Amino acid sequence: MNAVGRTLHGILGVWHGLAAIQNVFEILAARDVAPGLRPLASKNLELVGKVLEPLHPDEATIVMLLAGASAIEVTASVAYLRGLVAGECADAGFALSLLLFGAFFLIDDAFDDYDLGARHRAVCTLLAAAYAASRAA
Repeated sequence: MNAVGRTLHGILGVWHGLAAIQNVFEILAARDVAPGLRPLASKNLELVGKVLEPLHPDEATIVMLLAGASAIEVTASVAYLRGLVAGECADAGFALSLLLFGAFFLIDDAFDDYDLGARHRAVCTLLAAAYAASRAA
């Protein structure tokens, strides 16, 4: 894999890792385990709660959903960084990323949050383009 492919893998690996860390900080701050992490937290618990409000989920369910998304992001991050080091395309990382952001935009649209869905569709599209670019590299 050339420098472009390795750069894409590195960027996506760090991005997913950062997102996962910020989500963990969000959970820890919201549960008052580490309230000092609030400035570094993702603010995604509120976002998930807002989107799923018609279902009236409890806080534990929202935390579990965010923790699950974070676990997928950590796994994708590791796959990208492994691809970077090995010089191979990180198909698993791309599959997890596309699954996650595809699910996000479908959920957003299902709950009529089209603005948020548009943002998640844009990320999904960029991931698909990055996959094509990394395969070409």
